Amino acid sequence: MGYWKDQGLTVQIQPTAGATASAQLLTAGKADIIAGGTSSLYQAAAADPKIRLVSLQAENFWQIAVPEDSKIKSIDDLKGKTIGTQSLSSASYLFGRAAVQASGLDPDSDVKWLVIGVGSQAAAAIKDGTVAAYASYDGPTGVVSGVLGKKLINLPTPLDKVSGLSGYATTEQFLKEHKSAIVKFLLGTYKGYIFSTTNPGAAEQIQWAEYPEQKPKGMSTEEAIQSVLPNVESRFKSGSVPGPSGLIGDVPMKDVQDSIDFMVKYGVLKASLDSKKVVDLSLNKEANKFDADAVKKQAQNWKP
Repeated sequence: MGYWKDQGLTVQIQPTAGATASAQLLTAGKADIIAGGTSSLYQAAAADPKIRLVSLQAENFWQIAVPEDSKIKSIDDLKGKTIGTQSLSSASYLFGRAAVQASGLDPDSDVKWLVIGVGSQAAAAIKDGTVAAYASYDGPTGVVSGVLGKKLINLPTPLDKVSGLSGYATTEQFLKEHKSAIVKFLLGTYKGYIFSTTNPGAAEQIQWAEYPEQKPKGMSTEEAIQSVLPNVESRFKSGSVPGPSGLIGDVPMKDVQDSIDFMVKYGVLKASLDSKKVVDLSLNKEANKFDADAVKKQAQNWKP
């Protein structure tokens, strides 16, 4: 929608294998700002004191999900069962273990873990009963729902009460020298979240116009939209939820430290950090200075 371009900002997107790889680009000076789970972002900040987190998501999106017709309704019901995850080095696995442990089960003895990847591979493992649940986040869970043709339901976990488990990070130097650029980047990103949440079907078509190879093959545009709609609906909804201040990307500093302490307690982080030294959310006041209702109207009126 040109939200970055409208502000005179040119953004080059560099895909990576995950937040840890993104953090490596950041510390090497090959990226200016990165997105990811704070498990990786805080680990990177612990190793490199120059890293600063500038935006944190208020709502948790790390989940353990089951098919909507599953008899499993709580984490307790997973005792003795197998949970699938993308990989044993992923944040999904770390947060999945934390969700299990914080719910009162032993993640090593009460449940089993199995790498099932993402997409159709994960869907097949869920469909044939190889795994009883899937530890992931809203994006991959939505994709799997589309492949299965069946909605996945997120089990309630203590993670749902923890803020700041994903966000954006930059370096101390870039923050000091290019505050305006970061504000513009975040503002455009937040507009994109709101647009995509308001009209996920439009967001999909805009994505496919840029990356046509990602559009599902062998079906009409409407069928393709419906097949991946759960992914877009869930993924961007959590990102567009404002914190208690009413600002997207803003979380109270007490909650930030509480989330760090939670991750340390349940093994997501190896050591604690002082949130005041690695987190600076001050730019979000400027980054939220746009008309959200106008963005929603633009999304509602969008035509291919």
